[in-house]
Amino acid sequence: MDESGAAEPCLPTWTVGLLADFPASMRAVADMRWQEWGHPPESEDPAWWLETTIREAGRTDLPVTLVAHDAAGAVLGAVGLDVYDLDERRETSPWVTGMIVRRDHRGEGVGRALMDSLERWAADHHIAEAWVGTDLAQGFYEQCGWNLIEVFTDSTGQDMAVLHRRLR
Repeated sequence: MDESGAAEPCLPTWTVGLLADFPASMRAVADMRWQEWGHPPESEDPAWWLETTIREAGRTDLPVTLVAHDAAGAVLGAVGLDVYDLDERRETSPWVTGMIVRRDHRGEGVGRALMDSLERWAADHHIAEAWVGTDLAQGFYEQCGWNLIEVFTDSTGQDMAVLHRRLR
C-alpha cells in the first residue's frame, strides 16, 4: 500500500528484449519450443529447434525473436517475426512465429507483453501489418487485437486460423 492506503499497482516481474542480446537464452527458448512442438508434423530433433532459434535471432532484419526474462534471468517466453510461416500463405508477410510462454507463467500477461513488444519493434522498423497462423491460440491473438481472416486445412491436415493486424 502507498502512503494514502491505496493498493499499489502490480508491476510486471519480467523484461522483454531481443533474443540477439541474450545469446545464453537461445537454448532455453529452443528447448521450450521443442517441448511444446517437437512432434510430427514438426521436427522431433532438439538440434533443429536450436538451429532454428539461432537463425531467427536477428536484430534489425527479419527474422527476429523477442524473449521475456524474469528478475532472476530465467526465460519465461519468446515470440518471433519472420518473412513467412505457412507454406500455403507465402503471398503475405511478415508472420508471427514461435510464440511460446512457459506453462507455469501462462495467463500472467507474459504473452501479451511479448506481443506488444513485437508490435512496437515491427512499427519501429516500418512494418505496417502482420499475420499469424494458429491451431490452438486463436482466442489469445484476438484478445491482443488481431482479427480472424480465415480458417483452412493446411498441407498436414491441421485446421489453421489465420489472423491479421495493422500495426502502430
